[in-house]
Amino acid sequence: MHASKFPVLAIVTGLLLIACGGDSAAQIAGPGALGHIHDLVVTEAGELLVASHSGLYRIDALDEAVLLGTEQHDLMAMSADSRGLVASGHPDLRLEKYIVDDHPPHLGLARSDDFGATWSVEDDLLGKHDFHAIVPTSDGIFAADSQGLIMRRDPDGVWVELGAVEARDLAVSPLSTDEQVATAADGEVWFSDDGALTWQLAPSAPSLLEIEWSANTPLLGASEDGSIWTASAPEGPWHETAQAPPEIETFHVQNDQWWVTLHGGAIHTSIDQGATWSTVYDPPQR
Repeated sequence: MHASKFPVLAIVTGLLLIACGGDSAAQIAGPGALGHIHDLVVTEAGELLVASHSGLYRIDALDEAVLLGTEQHDLMAMSADSRGLVASGHPDLRLEKYIVDDHPPHLGLARSDDFGATWSVEDDLLGKHDFHAIVPTSDGIFAADSQGLIMRRDPDGVWVELGAVEARDLAVSPLSTDEQVATAADGEVWFSDDGALTWQLAPSAPSLLEIEWSANTPLLGASEDGSIWTASAPEGPWHETAQAPPEIETFHVQNDQWWVTLHGGAIHTSIDQGATWSTVYDPPQR
């Protein structure tokens, strides 16, 4: 997962994030409703947005996740740039406009400039690409396709196919888009120094699910057991720097704040580089 360009609002232990404003029509997530959590975005207003298996949600309280909009896409990846949200995954097939005959249910690239109230989709990618990681940069949007290919959407809108790597997560150096690092489903760490055209295995890296690379921190990676690792370069050396709650599903870093989501839907945050963790969302139980 990857830091958006929106500034963060610090979240303190177990407190309400953003009031839901008394919206009696809000659809609150019940037990198991979110399914898997794939990505997080923190907005300029401090709202925590959750890209889940059953749509986009906003965390309003420790036990309250509110569905945003009416379209419930399986959002496999989500990030943000100066225009708003960008996401991918599998479309809400209750809506005929997302069904492409003789094509798999792939959302391609979806964009929302109203934080999930409505979505627009690039028609030429619909039914063709399912991105599992999206990284907006000054050189365009880098995206990891589920079929094992890295692609780049140039600022002028042209898509370019780059190198092959089966990336679960993708991070780009804040100093140069030539330098990139990816994690695979089996925990392997791969890196590129030519803008994702070619990839090399980092054999000394630990087994990592998620990877983050932002201007304020060195490389940070998360293992499923909760171990947080750091390195100055993908080749290492890597050092274990903190311990988060185990069974990590996603890892998000923004400025000096960290978040992890766990299997089952719980979300925790740390404002002291992983020394302590606070619960942000504790999903209702069955």
